[in-house]
Amino acid sequence: MQPELLSSVNDVLRRVGAAAGPCAGSLLVALLVVLAVGFACAPLVLSAILAPKKPGEIKESAFECGLESKGDPWVQFKVQYYLYALAFVIFDIEVVFLYPWAVAFTDLSFGAFLAMGVFILLLAESLIYLWIKGVLTWK
Repeated sequence: MQPELLSSVNDVLRRVGAAAGPCAGSLLVALLVVLAVGFACAPLVLSAILAPKKPGEIKESAFECGLESKGDPWVQFKVQYYLYALAFVIFDIEVVFLYPWAVAFTDLSFGAFLAMGVFILLLAESLIYLWIKGVLTWK
């Protein structure tokens, strides 16, 4: 940890009355985690306590765009939609890994270049597989 950052953490802990020691940074992080979880859970708990509970047929019916639903609201989607989503995730993750590699390209060793080459070849193989299976064609 940088000395300036550690001294500012110690100052914050002194202001809240905690002892500044070797665990000062960990205590502050733990305090922030507790506050974040509490801040996220508080609206859920408050809405469960304060929300009016008057169930009825109209309130429990499926609702979409102000129109009454027709038919069963539980419709099974085609598997092709899930395959599109998985293909998107595959290539989205590729960008997440490829961008930092490209930024640090000049400082990397040949092993890093080889590892990224294998990664790109695996992704190209998955794209070719999707293409051959016809997943990328809209029907």
